[in-house]
Amino acid sequence: MPKLTFQYVVGVQGPETILEFLCRRFRYHNQAEWIDRIMEGRVTVNGRKILPHHPLESHQKITYDRPEQQEPEVDARYRILFQDDHLLAVEKSGNIPTSPSGKYWNNCLVHILKDDLGMDRLHAVHRLDRETSGVNLFAKTPEAAGKLGKIFGEGKVEKTYTAILKGAFPAKEVVVNAPLGKDPASTIHIRQTVLPEGRPCITRFQLLARLDGASLVRVVPVTGRTHQIRAHAYHLGFPVYGDKLYGITDDDFRHSVDNDHRSSDARHLLHATSLSVPHPVTDQTITFVSQPRDIFQLWVGQAFIKS
Repeated sequence: MPKLTFQYVVGVQGPETILEFLCRRFRYHNQAEWIDRIMEGRVTVNGRKILPHHPLESHQKITYDRPEQQEPEVDARYRILFQDDHLLAVEKSGNIPTSPSGKYWNNCLVHILKDDLGMDRLHAVHRLDRETSGVNLFAKTPEAAGKLGKIFGEGKVEKTYTAILKGAFPAKEVVVNAPLGKDPASTIHIRQTVLPEGRPCITRFQLLARLDGASLVRVVPVTGRTHQIRAHAYHLGFPVYGDKLYGITDDDFRHSVDNDHRSSDARHLLHATSLSVPHPVTDQTITFVSQPRDIFQLWVGQAFIKS
């Protein structure tokens, strides 16, 4: 199992011990489990074994030597949409992370693609949430990855999503211009919320059809923030159907994670429908499209209790 490496930076929470950092940032182990791993020498700081109460400083290198363990099952199905010597675009399922995260290492799309296609290198240039299906783009070379990283960072991409939201959406189009940041009222470090001091964030929601207790919408994220669509939909009062993070309590979220409620027929109904991006070599805009068949099938099949 490859080692995981992080560079620590003191955040708004102030100085922490190694145990406090690990428990806050990586909740797939509880406090007792992290203490065991630290005492086993599986966690080092700047290459040295430490004790659980070791104080951290900015720019220190933390390494975790993960033990072999069974990973949660995933839906490893994918469909290649495009590839050349520089790019690989695929349609991913709604139950697999794009890259290593939490309990997932081997069971992630980038590693499965490398194994299936016999590649030594493959770079995820943007990430979809594990339960979000649709267009996922990868770079085959470091040069292409660097160029695409700059393109994404400069906002030179156009993305559209299809989603099913809870409730009757009130208008043909709603544009949410509300900054996002980490939710200070939540103990879940990945949860975002609207904050005056957050990062600028704009999302356009367009109503496509009204369903039984829900709405089918087209979503255009003008900016590219973490959980932007899901957080803005919740902010509007119409969360993404099946969302296990936005619209539930911290305890319910942890219960969902701890009990591995990860089947693809109980996922949130959000699909990356299209991605338009300048090619990193030719500079010509190329568009990748994935039809949202999966979320329609899940809805029609009544995989969720409609309310």
